[in-house]
Order: sequence, then structure tokens, then C-alpha cells
Amino acid sequence: MEPVRTHRAKIVVEAARLHRAREREARGLTLVEGPDLLRDVIATGAQVVEVFAIASSGPPAIPDTLGPILVDERALARLAGTKSPRGPVAVVEIPVERLDRSRNLLVSVGVSDPGNMGTMIRTAAAFGWGFAYTQGSADPWAPKTIRAGAGGQFQTPVARIGTTRELGEWTTVAAVVRDGVDPVEISGNPVALLIGDEAHGLDDRLLVGAAHRMTIPTPGPTESLNAAVAAGIGVYALSGGSGEDRPAV
Repeated sequence: MEPVRTHRAKIVVEAARLHRAREREARGLTLVEGPDLLRDVIATGAQVVEVFAIASSGPPAIPDTLGPILVDERALARLAGTKSPRGPVAVVEIPVERLDRSRNLLVSVGVSDPGNMGTMIRTAAAFGWGFAYTQGSADPWAPKTIRAGAGGQFQTPVARIGTTRELGEWTTVAAVVRDGVDPVEISGNPVALLIGDEAHGLDDRLLVGAAHRMTIPTPGPTESLNAAVAAGIGVYALSGGSGEDRPAV
């Protein structure tokens, strides 16, 4: 019978270190938690290195070929990023980052909240857009961001860019709180929608260089929208209000 690993077991300690950004970048690995999310990630063809499942919960809902490593509750808590983990938790290879120049592109310009970042990636994947992020953005491969993105990181191309000058092949659209045009008035293909952090917005230099400034009309009294919500509305509008003809990853 497979031995049950504790939270001090070397294999558990090594996997738990993937909660650190430096470890993820150095090893090209991350953690995926939960049966539904893991199943979706596996369906994309992602390479699963190890799977940890709690010994007392019965067989995990994963393919038998993955051969789960049994752990106790303290070990699972160390591996998981949630307060009440139920497992399984898997070590998964991070896909090679790339820009797909045939797609529209959603760009995080310093969006630092993992929840917003993940939701933006999920939106990009849902509409067949690619996703790019600049320095200062949350790590798209952090376990918390992957949960927020429902694994969208594995479903659409993701790439880090040094500056928005790398987006010369796209028609750039800067999301601004006011004085921009309605997104339905913007044309140009492919487009790159730039979303800034809620606290600071987009730098003036980016606004000057953008082909368009976009403001989502909001007749209510709220001053501005959450970054992820603005991204979702913008992507929908710039897609022509349709998710049809979405390319494969």
C-alpha cells in the first residue's frame, strides 16, 4: 500500500515551495488545486508531474494513470492555497509563454490583484483572445490566480511583455475612466485592450501612444468599474458582442 506522506515529507515540502514566485519561475512548475479545475487543466494537455490526494477521502476524481501520492490533512493544508482544502493538489508544468499574433489581445498593465488578473485571463480565454501582462502585474501562474482564472491560463496563449511597444501589430485600445469613446465605435483588427491597475490607471505615455481611448458608458453614479469587469465588458464589445469563431489554443 502506498505510504501516507506527512507535511514534513521532502516531496511535500518541495511541492509546497511552488507557492513562491521565485520557485515557480525557476522550476517552470505551479500548483493546481481541486478536482474540477484539475480535470479542466488536464483536458488542455497540460503536463501533470505529481498529484497529492488526502488518504482519508477515498479515490480522487482524476485519471488512474496519474497515480496520486497519498498525504495526511496537514500535508494537504501545506500544499493547498485555500482555507478548507479538499484536494487533490497537482504539480503542473507551466506552458511556454507566447504571443499569438493572429488573436485579439487583453493586456494587464500592472493589474496587481490576483483575483482581477485571473478573471481577466478567464475572459480572454472565453472569447478566444490572447493575454499579455507587464511588470507589476500579478503572477498569472500563481495558484490563486489560476483558481480565479478557472485554468484559463492553460486554455489561451499567455505572455509577459517588457513594454507595450511590443504590440506594434495590434490596434491598441486604452481603457480610461472618462473622455474615451464607446467601445462599439472602435474598429481595427487585431486589437490589444490595455487595462491598468485600479489604483493608478494607465500611464499618460501609454495613453498618448494608444490608437484609441475607450470609456464604458455607465449612467449610474459609480465613478469607475472594477478592472476585471471593465476588461470583460471591453472584450465583449470589441469582439462585436460575440464569442463566435474563437480560435483553438
